[in-house]
Amino acid sequence: MAAILFGLGAALAWGTSDFLGGRFTTRYPVLTVGLVSQATGFVLIALVALFIRPEIQAEPLMWGVAAGLFTSFGGMALYQGLATGDSAVVAPLSACGAIVPVAFAFASGEAPSGIQTGGIGLAFVGVIVCSVPREGVHFASSHHLRPMAYGLGAAIGFGLFFVFVDQGASTDDGSVVVLLAARFAGMVLAGTAALAFGAARWPGGDLPKLAATGAIEISANGLFALATNRGNVAVASVLAALYPLQTLILSRFFTDERFTRIRVAGAGMALAGVAAIAAG
Repeated sequence: MAAILFGLGAALAWGTSDFLGGRFTTRYPVLTVGLVSQATGFVLIALVALFIRPEIQAEPLMWGVAAGLFTSFGGMALYQGLATGDSAVVAPLSACGAIVPVAFAFASGEAPSGIQTGGIGLAFVGVIVCSVPREGVHFASSHHLRPMAYGLGAAIGFGLFFVFVDQGASTDDGSVVVLLAARFAGMVLAGTAALAFGAARWPGGDLPKLAATGAIEISANGLFALATNRGNVAVASVLAALYPLQTLILSRFFTDERFTRIRVAGAGMALAGVAAIAAG
């Protein structure tokens, strides 16, 4: 049960940070948002590491660097996609990254139970259905192809992040080391790209808010690592991939996004899937 709660907590935190990151990307370059987020996360996890003094081993560091590079890429792709205003296209596509660890779990013989497998499928379909826009989606023009590209890029980055964190975070100490290495790698990637493209811009008075976004995101990473330590990576990944529901809920209250009957039905399917995963 702890793994399920941690997975759901990761979804809430990721959905919140993604919403905030997407909003800030309408005002600042995505590399600015990504760099501040990564740097904040690195400072916070470094403080945790100084406090608990985890055993540093090469393997978690290696997996953490790989995880950080891919999640940094995925996060910036998601922020840029959400900034286009097509969150109903970008968010569910980015959640498809959960397919990667699910496939990995089955291939490695760590498949969830039959009930949980059914719940995974139901929750995943529910996220997609909940994210269908009111007017439907037509992918015949570049207007929709660009958000699709961002969403799929985010899915690849997040999916590999899920797998790499699971590989390196076999213990609580390993989780801290993996996240520390991941944040350092993500910060270096974002900073290097910002300097190379001249795309960084000082956020001024919005710096504390951007830093808060990074703090929420690193908490999501930590909750996901704890979930994989205490349960199946496929289950944890799909629960964490429910984050578009939180993004859409926040969009409903703070933007012009609206819930339709099909979105309510999709949310119900996702919650039923979570219940099946918990029952399994």
